[in-house]
Amino acid sequence: SRSGYLIAPTLPPVFCAGGIPEMSTVGRTADELVDRFVDYLNGAGFKPKFEDEIPEELRTLKNECGMFLWQIRPASSNSWVDEFAQTLPHQWPKPFRSLIDRYRFSNIEVGPLMLFANTGHDHFYELSKRVFADEGIFPLLHRHGLQQFGLPQEANYDPVCFDMQRRNCGDAPIIQLDHEEVLLRNRIRIVQEIAPSFSHFMQRAITERFPVS
Repeated sequence: SRSGYLIAPTLPPVFCAGGIPEMSTVGRTADELVDRFVDYLNGAGFKPKFEDEIPEELRTLKNECGMFLWQIRPASSNSWVDEFAQTLPHQWPKPFRSLIDRYRFSNIEVGPLMLFANTGHDHFYELSKRVFADEGIFPLLHRHGLQQFGLPQEANYDPVCFDMQRRNCGDAPIIQLDHEEVLLRNRIRIVQEIAPSFSHFMQRAITERFPVS
């Protein structure tokens, strides 16, 4: 294993979609799978947010509590994504890049993880802000080829990352790290592998109807 890198449990090698037929995306582009993923999330619905948590362009209705229902919206251009990507040590996996290039959304909990927001606004969970928010975490992650894009949930500070050193076929495994090992001991411990790739995660969310909030 890499120096300072504790792996638990032992992780298998990553294969292209063809190596996992039940999750195969053969004949389906990354964009098409992302579009299906977004359709599923919007159909499942999200918990309402307060005015300062959700930009106006994503709002649909205001409820009796003064909170806003909202949806993921397509975008003709998310100019901040290119600028943000240039500050990172690795390119995003292609399916994830397709999502943040073409859609705008607040932070979303989908099954075992929470995606950071991609609104282009200065919100607390904004992806472009959260990746560099904690100087006790991101330098070590980046040295080990780990690119954070979320958390297990709002109440859990463990980084959820793409393991870019295991990337394959334009995608990468999704892993959850122990944040205390990073902050207190300056080392990496993998709590679990959430999915062997982002494509695999999206397909499972759709077919297994992951809970959404």
